[in-house]
Amino acid sequence: MPQLRQNIITGEWVVIAPARSKRPDDYIRAQKREVKDELASACVFCLNGSEFKRRLKNFDNKHTWTIQNKFPAFACDEKECSDRTRSYYPEHQFYRAKAAVGEHDVIVVKDHETTLPKFTTQIWSDLIETIQLRMIEHHRNEVVNHIMPIYNHGPEAGASIAHPHAQIFSGPVIPNIINRELDGSQRYFENNGVCVFCDMAKHEKTEKIRLIAENNHFIAFTFFAARFPFEIWILPKKHQSNFERLSRTQRQALSEMMQNIFKRLDKLLANPSLNWWIHSLPTILDNSESYHWHIEIAPRLTGYGGFEMGSGMVIDIQDPEESAEYLRKIKTTT
Repeated sequence: MPQLRQNIITGEWVVIAPARSKRPDDYIRAQKREVKDELASACVFCLNGSEFKRRLKNFDNKHTWTIQNKFPAFACDEKECSDRTRSYYPEHQFYRAKAAVGEHDVIVVKDHETTLPKFTTQIWSDLIETIQLRMIEHHRNEVVNHIMPIYNHGPEAGASIAHPHAQIFSGPVIPNIINRELDGSQRYFENNGVCVFCDMAKHEKTEKIRLIAENNHFIAFTFFAARFPFEIWILPKKHQSNFERLSRTQRQALSEMMQNIFKRLDKLLANPSLNWWIHSLPTILDNSESYHWHIEIAPRLTGYGGFEMGSGMVIDIQDPEESAEYLRKIKTTT
């Protein structure tokens, strides 16, 4: 069973997941940035692969299918969940820990040969719909307090299998960064009477210096305080705290926006390794006037050095305004 451990100094949580562990020589191989790229005939994520048999059939659609991760970061036997959500204090009650109960899905894109930058709007729409439906399902799990969909693309982004797939992590604690976003957005709301994300979207639309693209429902821009070169945020223009409440019209507009942005990144940076994730309101809250769901995209073009790791303060070597200018110039038909 995975375990959550709390930093006794900062109060932040980490997940210890032994089932996902590597042998020492695996770490050495990982430094070479290898990604397992099998032929479709041997791929576990293809329709004739071993994992397809375990799929959750109620969540099939034209372009995606879903399984529960065989080596989950958050896992739970439903019969034991209620007893395993409580904190316990190991080593003579000095530290605090709890079982990492919850859910961990893999959403697989059926086409083995496609890649993230090549996704059609139809693939994007099916992927987003499946994420939404699975988040709604996870929301019903009483041990889950927060849900986070993510996508790893490329070796530097932690992708270990080349076949395109997203993941959804659902756990019993609110992640550290989400807690900081909740606190900061609540302070802004108390001081200004408006959602900081709504204000940010309006500001970026007005200033235009970091704006990359927009449509009727979404805006995409490079982040002012970027932690990574070419870091991009996508926000719904209308205030919405829960990704699960995305409408059909919004889903189509988001599909078009995602295709647009990843085409630009692909053409400008030659298919970079990257991560993207969705930040949404924790499940323990029904709605929020101050918090606004959003997508963050992080190309993995540089690594963190000692200062970043030791201080928690990032040195970004790329100007976000210049990044946006480069991306705006890329021609796209979407």
